[in-house]
Amino acid sequence: MTTAVGVYMSGDSWLYRLDPRPKLWFSLLGVAACLTAPGPVALIGVLAIAHLVLIAGGLPMGKLGRLWRNLAPLVLVILILQPILTPGAGAVIVQIGPLRVTQTGMMLGLIYALRVAAAAFVALVPILTTPINTLVRGLQKLGLPYTWSMTVGLALRYLGTIGELYTTISESQQARGWGASTGGLIERAKTTVPTVIALIIASLRLADTLALSMAARGFGMDRPRAWRQDIHMSRVDWAAAAAITAGFVGFLIMTVG
Repeated sequence: MTTAVGVYMSGDSWLYRLDPRPKLWFSLLGVAACLTAPGPVALIGVLAIAHLVLIAGGLPMGKLGRLWRNLAPLVLVILILQPILTPGAGAVIVQIGPLRVTQTGMMLGLIYALRVAAAAFVALVPILTTPINTLVRGLQKLGLPYTWSMTVGLALRYLGTIGELYTTISESQQARGWGASTGGLIERAKTTVPTVIALIIASLRLADTLALSMAARGFGMDRPRAWRQDIHMSRVDWAAAAAITAGFVGFLIMTVG
């Protein structure tokens, strides 16, 4: 069975040493900034800040490149479909029958694509730089019930598992002579069906194993839980939280006010 792999990358920079709560606060305010940003310039600024934080925090450039490769299909779909499905008013750039692409539609597509990309990267800051157990404890100290915090942690812990399962199953079937990468688009779609079925079965087995292992460890019991290593906010953490808040207020003043 494929081993569950999270997205956390170990490191020892200032960003890794921060308490998870300032990083979660950064993600929350960063997503709020993405939702309130009025145009592409502000969204590019949020995206640039997220990249600067990750790079300054010691995240490898190769990891950022892989994140962009994973996010690129969604961004491209938004850039292509948004101008077609919601053209809006404005000068028509291309028109083929009832379909038309306008400047307004293209601008909206760019804004939505940047909004998704910026929100994804600011949300990844605590996920990439905080161990799952520490992140769960941080969520709990913010007031989230332990069961909910653990559920979020498990979801992040197994975030890459489905993709890894699909790759493993696909490579195993190809090694047995099942060619899923030949023919046209329809033929490829047909040959993918057995892989998807096997993926669903493997995912159900993984979920069942995880549920049994958690039940054996007493998950869900209504008893106080102890922590071997607890987390505490230091002066640096409080200063980081204050700086993040001040930056968000300044962003609102410059863009909305």
